[in-house]
Amino acid sequence: MDSALLREAALKLSAFERAQLIDTLWQSLDPAHQAEIDQAWLEESSDRLYACQRGEIEAVDGESVLLELKEKLSR
Repeated sequence: MDSALLREAALKLSAFERAQLIDTLWQSLDPAHQAEIDQAWLEESSDRLYACQRGEIEAVDGESVLLELKEKLSR
């Protein structure tokens, strides 16, 4: 598949599907360290979950975050 066609198809995916694709492609570049990366993300997500449950941080939905980021990047 031509890279331009692939890019066009990828941009038609939802934000969640694009994030999954990014993760898959990233893992394909250096799978040797993936277990270490996965463990670090597991620890980070657990820490964030517990902080949210204790009321130390507030949860924000992903679509809002992506929209805010997109607006900041377009300035």
